[in-house]
This record gives sequence, C-alpha cells and structure tokens, in this order.
Amino acid sequence: MTTSKLTAVLALSFAAFAAGCAGHSMERVNPSADDDVGGTGIDSADVIIATDRAAGDLGPALLKSSQNDLVVAPATIKNESIQPFNVGMLTDRMIDRLVHDCGARVRFLAREHIDEVVKERDAKRSGVYSPTEQKALLGAHYLLTGRITSLSKRVEGDRADYFVMSFRLVDAEDSHVVWSNQYEFKKVGDSGVQYQ
Repeated sequence: MTTSKLTAVLALSFAAFAAGCAGHSMERVNPSADDDVGGTGIDSADVIIATDRAAGDLGPALLKSSQNDLVVAPATIKNESIQPFNVGMLTDRMIDRLVHDCGARVRFLAREHIDEVVKERDAKRSGVYSPTEQKALLGAHYLLTGRITSLSKRVEGDRADYFVMSFRLVDAEDSHVVWSNQYEFKKVGDSGVQYQ
C-alpha cells in the first residue's frame, strides 16, 4: 500500500472513530461534591465523608493505646440497607487513611489476600522460591467492622432515604467494643435514579 493510500485509510479510520465518539460527553468531576444526577442513595461524597471522619476519629484512638505494635484486621462491613452497595469501598478507604495516619505503630492485616499469602509462604518454604525470613501469620488484636442500615419512604415520584453507617473496633479476644462511631445522612429527591 502506498503512503498516500495508507494516509487516506488512517484519516478515514480516525474520522469514523471521532464520529462514533461525538454523541457522548464526559466531564470529570470532584468525587467529594454532589453531582447533577440526583437521587437519594449513597454516593461518592457520602463514602468519602463517612470514611474520612471514621478514620480521623479512629486513628488517634489507636495511637493513644498503651499497647505497642497493635494489629488490626478489617472484618465484614454488612450492608443491611435498601441500596446495593460495594462495602469494600468503605474498608479500603479507611485502611488506606489509617495506614498513612498511624505509621508503623499499628499494623493492618490484608485478610482478603490470605490464600495468596499462604500459597507464597508454602512455595518459599518448599524451595520453589528463594526463602525470606519465616514469620508466623499475625493474629489481630482488634477487628474493624461495621454496618450500613437505612430507612426509606416513597410517595409517587418522591423519595426520602435515611442511612446510618456504623463502624466499630472490636477486641478480638473477648469481643468487647473498644471504639464505635456512626455517620448518618438523609436525602430527599426523585426516586427514578438507579444505583449500581
């Protein structure tokens, strides 16, 4: 194919691609701000506010502990609300902030990766991989857990949703709650918005 034909083919391909994209718009927005889509469910701003506040309250409480070398494992955050919601977003944001704020004084476990960790340990110990220092798997002093609950009402096209995000730090030896806080919000709006 000659250079001029190749150039023409590329130009036509780009024009077709650009025409296909022309009907769709996208705008990058601040995830902490309310958007124009509306709706009454949990959105990014709620996740950011709740997890920042929870981690901001919990971090200093962990650092005030007289016990050195604390170990915290994230446990299940249950979604008992009416809205389908990926609770992993809450755990991930809180742990990221707490790791940063607490430094080496508090260790956070990644129990969601336990199968990979055990597989890697076994491979190193059987000689498949070169060994590193052998360590026991850490047990946790505390479990970070929580629950999302809601109360909703709807009349014709209008809807009101009240949500409570509760977070707790539970002693892993005797199950007593050593720290607890909840974050609540209520939204009123159009019930036609779909959440996924």
